[in-house]
This record gives sequence, structure tokens and C-alpha cells, in this order.
Amino acid sequence: MNKVSVIVLTYNQEKFIEKNLTGIFMQKVNFPVELIISDDCSTDQTVLIINELIKNKPAHIEIKFKSHQKNLGSTPNFFNALQEATGKYIAFCEGDDYWTDENKLQIQYDFLEENKDYSMCFHQVKNISSNQLINDSLFATVDNKDYSPFEIFRHWIVHTTSVFMNAEVLQNHAAKTLFKHPELLYFDTFLYMACSLNGKIRGSDLTMSCYLRHEEGLSNGINYKRDLKHNHLDEIIAETYGGKVKEYANWQIFSRSRIAFLHLLKQGKFNLAFQHLRWILKKKGNLKIYLIKKYA
Repeated sequence: MNKVSVIVLTYNQEKFIEKNLTGIFMQKVNFPVELIISDDCSTDQTVLIINELIKNKPAHIEIKFKSHQKNLGSTPNFFNALQEATGKYIAFCEGDDYWTDENKLQIQYDFLEENKDYSMCFHQVKNISSNQLINDSLFATVDNKDYSPFEIFRHWIVHTTSVFMNAEVLQNHAAKTLFKHPELLYFDTFLYMACSLNGKIRGSDLTMSCYLRHEEGLSNGINYKRDLKHNHLDEIIAETYGGKVKEYANWQIFSRSRIAFLHLLKQGKFNLAFQHLRWILKKKGNLKIYLIKKYA
């Protein structure tokens, strides 16, 4: 049977890591699992808790645990962990998220083994939050169908905890482009889109994991400095994929920075506002689209 590499990235997640590892250890599979845990220099008890928990790992799981002595940042930590992966397939589960279905890995493994023209599959994910308005809701509705890279980019429907992919994807030109940019704030959507170069991508309406939404989350809230990094990512995606992806990415950059620029001016944050103005001018070709949308 082929090996599956499971990557867990951790940073100050002492409150959550036990549930994360429990969801991995409970998996019922007929193949070997390589669990790669990469801690990004946590300052709480995360490392101590991990060391205790992995003493009771299942026999079929091999553990590779690295605790970095200095903070790398989320994307470099991810790249570092990927270099340790030796499985035919790769799955992911961030340290504050968790799997809820004991058959998750086997279901996805069987799908890719039986459908060689696919390079990735993913499923629905449930939100867990102290905010009752979103608690127990779906991260995104996923249908039982194939998804294009444009759909994945436009709708942000793929959550990391749901992804199961062929490791060969890491060798294609899009993935190699991603690895040249450790400064990127996000790596996930870019990587999922890269899977489309090796095969088809399949969605599933099975809900088999949970996304813990909390105030420490990387993607939570309004952050105009973070938006500048998001623009950088979208531009790289645009140049890598072209076509409809490029058109939409450029529109996103223009729209995001236009909103940020106006809000920052009102707040008197002129230096940050003019950083966004540079992006507006760079993507000024989208001004016509904006005017049509606004006044049509």
C-alpha cells in the first residue's frame, strides 16, 4: 500500500493540539501514515503537549516532529514541512483544526487510487466558533463534482483540512513558482490550483473536518497591511495561470486596494493609503470595469 504524509503546522496551539492529533490517530486505514508535525517556535506548552501525545501514537503511524528554534513564519514553516514528506499522497490539518470522520483518509485515498486522472480531492468543512452566528455552519458548500482552478480561486471553497492530493503536484511549474516565494502570506489556494496541472480536482459534500475560527486565526478580521500581501499573492497567481484567473485576480487587487485606500484616507493613515494607491495605479485598467459595475 502507498504511504500518506499528513502535515500538521503548529504555533502556540496548546489549547487545540490534542483534539487535532486525536482526529489523526483515530483514522482507520489500510496504508502506512507518515505524520509530519512542524512547530514554528511556540512560546506556550504546545511542544510539551505534542511530545506527550505522540508517545501513544498508533502503530501504523510514523512520527516526524520538528520544533524550530526560531520563528520562520507560516509559509516557510509549511515549505519546510513539505520537504519532509515521502508519501505518494499528502493531507493537511492545521494545529488548531481537526478531523471528525475516522474514515476520512481512507475515503480520499481510495478515490485517488481508483481514479488516476485526478490529482486532488476535498470535502466540506464545518466552522467551529464562539460566535453563534457562524458556529456549526459550513465553511463553504461543496458539491459532488469536479472543480476548475478558476472556481477554487474565485470562491475560496477549499479548506486545508479537507485536502488530499498527489505528491507529484509538488514537481510541476506552478508549485515550484510557489516555493520561490516564502514571503507569501497564504500558500493554500495557490497549491490547490497547482493540482489542476496534474489532473482533475474532485469535491465531496461529506463533512469530515472542522475549522476552528478564533480571534488568533491568521485570516480573521480586516487588516489593510495584510491586504497588501494578499495583492502580492494574487499577482503571482495571475501571472502563473493567465486567462480568466488573471482577469479576476487583477480585478480583486484593484477592488481590494480601492476600498482600503478610501478607508485609510478617512482614518488619516496616509502612508499605508498610498501603498494601496500604487496597486490601484498598477491595475488601473480595471477602472472601466468598476465604473460599469457601479453605474450600469
